[in-house]
Amino acid sequence: MNIEGVWTGEILGPYEWENSGVYILESGRIIGGNNRHYSHGTYEVDGEQYHAHVHVHYYGPPRAIFSEIKSDFRIIVRGKVTDESLIEAEIVRSDRPHPTVVYRMTKRMDLPST
Repeated sequence: MNIEGVWTGEILGPYEWENSGVYILESGRIIGGNNRHYSHGTYEVDGEQYHAHVHVHYYGPPRAIFSEIKSDFRIIVRGKVTDESLIEAEIVRSDRPHPTVVYRMTKRMDLPST
């Protein structure tokens, strides 16, 4: 299954789904961010299973995620690719397994050919 492309991420928050940024998935690596953070890491897909290790760094005001405000942390994303354009997942901080955050990614475009 080819999931390389440009994706948007959303976390389930108190006001429903909130945008968490734009991410590029290519050749096993993920990079992206939004107006307050950047992220980079690796991902792999095994059948329908999606697994990523991502480093998140806030350069703007950090927000409270995982019941704590931190400007630099690592997360693990585990989920399922429901088709080639949607990943439904759960996020945990790599240094502590709870709490979890409900997350989804939607593919917006394939990568352009060179």
